[in-house]
Amino acid sequence: MKRIFLILVMVGMVGLSSAIQPPRKPFIQITIDGKSYNSGDILTVTPGQKMMIAVEMEGGRRDYCKFPETYADITSTAQILSRGSNGISYLLDDKKNEWKLLGEEALFTSEDFLQINIRPDRMSAEVTVSTEKFPQTYLKISTTTKWQFNQNGSLSEETNRAEGTIYIQMAGQSDVWFKSANIEASGIRNDLVRDKLNEVQASCDSIEKNFYRLNFNAVQQSIRSLQTAVGTLKTTIDQVKAANQSYQTQVLFIGIPSDHPYEAIDVIAMVKKSWIEFEPVMGGLKQQLAKLPAQSTRENKDQLINIINNYIDWQNKLPKNAFQIMPLFMPRLKQDEIKLPDNLNFTPQGKSMDNYPQAISDFNAFLDKRIQQIPDEIDKINAIHTQLQAIRLFDQMLRSYFSSVNWAEWKSTRGI
Repeated sequence: MKRIFLILVMVGMVGLSSAIQPPRKPFIQITIDGKSYNSGDILTVTPGQKMMIAVEMEGGRRDYCKFPETYADITSTAQILSRGSNGISYLLDDKKNEWKLLGEEALFTSEDFLQINIRPDRMSAEVTVSTEKFPQTYLKISTTTKWQFNQNGSLSEETNRAEGTIYIQMAGQSDVWFKSANIEASGIRNDLVRDKLNEVQASCDSIEKNFYRLNFNAVQQSIRSLQTAVGTLKTTIDQVKAANQSYQTQVLFIGIPSDHPYEAIDVIAMVKKSWIEFEPVMGGLKQQLAKLPAQSTRENKDQLINIINNYIDWQNKLPKNAFQIMPLFMPRLKQDEIKLPDNLNFTPQGKSMDNYPQAISDFNAFLDKRIQQIPDEIDKINAIHTQLQAIRLFDQMLRSYFSSVNWAEWKSTRGI
C-alpha cells in the first residue's frame, strides 16, 4: 500500500510540474551589435560611436504560438499543424484554428544625444552617439505586435505591447544622473525615482526657507514632510528594482537643510557685536566732523578722509558674508543705507575729493540717518540672534535623522 501511495504522489507531482502556465508578460529582447541586453542595462559608449540595435517581443501571444505545450491549453485535445514565432495553427474538433502575426513594430525614442535611424524592417535601428559629451542618456524602445485569430472563419484581433530602456553612459564620465543642493543619485536614471528625489529636495528647501523666516512651527512640519518624502523615495526605488532586477541606483544625501542657517548663527553674533560697539563711535565721528574748519585745504580734506575712513574700517571688518546673510533674516534691511555711499569713498581706490563742503554735508547727513537707524537695527539683530539658538536643536535632530538612514549614504558638509 505504501508503494502504491508513493507512486500516486509522484504521478501527481509530475502532473503539477507539467501543468499549463499562463504566457509570460510581453517583454523585449534587445540586441546591440550582436550582443544581448536586458531592459535597464547600462551601455558605455564613446563620442560618435555607431550601434546597430535590433529588438523582438517575446512573451504574450508569441509564447502561446511558439511553446503551446507550456503556454497553450489545447495540446491535450488539438492536433498542432504548425507553430512558430509568427503564429500557430491546429485542428480542434476537426475544425482549423489559427493565430497569425499581422505586424510587429518598434518605436525608438531618446534625447538629442542620440541620432536614431530606423531600418525598413521597423524592428531595428542604427543609433549614432553625439560627439558632445554627456553623463548619461537613455534609449527607450516600445514594441507592438498585432495578432489575428481565425476560429473556423470567425476573425478577431489582439494587440500586445512591451517597453524597455537601455541606459547609455559616456565613457570617462560620472554616472551621477541627479544632482541638487542636498542630493546626488548615481547609477541608472529613472523618471519615477527622479520625481521622488525632487520631492525630497523640495522638503529640504522648505526647511531652510522656514529657518530664515524664523518660523519654527513650519520647520517642524517640513521635517515631517522630509521624513515622509525620504520614505516614499525608498519605497519607489524598491518598486522599480522589483520590476527590473537589473536596476541599480545609489543615493547620497549631502549636508542637511540647517547647514546654512546654522553657519549664520556665528555671523549674526559677530554682526551684533559690531553694531553694539560702533553705535557710540558714530556719535564721536559726528563730533569730529563738527570741528572741521570750513576752508577747503589739503590738510582739512585729509582730516575729513580720516574721519570717513573710520566708518569704512568698521564696514570692512564685518563678516564677508554679512550683507548676504542679514537680509535672509531681515528682508526689510536696506543695505544701501548702511554701506558708505560711493560718493564718499575717498580711499586711494575711490574718487578724489573735488567739493570739500559738499563732502562734509553728505557725510553729516549720512551719519544723522545712521544714528537714527542703528538702535532699531540693534534691537532686531538681538532678537534674531536669540531666536537663532533654536536652530542648534533642529540641527542636531536633522543630523541624527540623516545618519540613521541606512539604505543611502550621507556626507556631512561641516566636518563634524
